[in-house]
Amino acid sequence: MTNPKAIMGLGVLATFGAFMGILADVFSAWAPSTSEMETAFSVSLESIRGLYENKPRWTYVLGNYLGVFFIPLHIAGFFLVYQALKPASAKWAMIFLVLGLYVTPIGVGLHGTLAFVGDIIQSRDAGLIEGIRDYWEPWAYSLVFLYAIVSVLILMLILTGRTLYPRWTALVSPIVVVVVTGIVIAILPDSATGLKTFLSVTGLNAPLMIFFAITTGVLLRYHRASLSL
Repeated sequence: MTNPKAIMGLGVLATFGAFMGILADVFSAWAPSTSEMETAFSVSLESIRGLYENKPRWTYVLGNYLGVFFIPLHIAGFFLVYQALKPASAKWAMIFLVLGLYVTPIGVGLHGTLAFVGDIIQSRDAGLIEGIRDYWEPWAYSLVFLYAIVSVLILMLILTGRTLYPRWTALVSPIVVVVVTGIVIAILPDSATGLKTFLSVTGLNAPLMIFFAITTGVLLRYHRASLSL
């Protein structure tokens, strides 16, 4: 049975969590200085190092707490997306949900390392900086790899035309937004460094905020939507 209040509540929670994730990204990693971070998927140590070299410590410490305490709310959003995908394929929708629930703590954990990474980069200790590469980069690349898989799965199911999503929502699905943002970053002039960096560092949470909000609207529109596994 449809429960509009529950859908709205979960949707607001998820969208708010993603919005706070954007704030966490800004406090944790944004800087107006030159960055090698070309897209949201640019997560090598070299790509983020320049963001931390002169960044006030209190900002990335605050960003650490915002990410750790609010990004877990993405789980509510993934549950709603699952409901909207389910009419196309219960099996693939469940696979999406499992992957979404799996990738969320990986992202939360990685975000929780950024304060330590910032401290190490600001120490300018070459040995320590090189040492964190061995554990941090594989962790970061696993996150963006899983994010891409989950996002492509959403896109593929929407394109079948059998989900609750109208086909046009494929244009604002997370993977499409990430790709479009990468193109925008590439064509922006060098003088727009602050904007380019903002689009890069918020490039995983911003697409989710947009999509969670759209998903909430879609579920509220269709009376046959439910909140069940």
